[in-house]
Amino acid sequence: MDWIKRIIGLLPSASILFSAALCVIIPMCFYEVSRRMRRHDPPWKQEMPEGELEKTMLPASSSNDQYEE
Repeated sequence: MDWIKRIIGLLPSASILFSAALCVIIPMCFYEVSRRMRRHDPPWKQEMPEGELEKTMLPASSSNDQYEE
């Protein structure tokens, strides 16, 4: 029974455990909210797929017809 009291004495207080939990929960909430908001970004603000970026960076005199799939 003495070893249980010693282990309990080593544990941090409830306020420290609560603060540590908040340090994990709050950033997770902000991440989830921002991820859901990015889903509704306008098209010009979204990232282009890798292949599409190469097609749009051609010089003005070249044609995109050769890259049609």
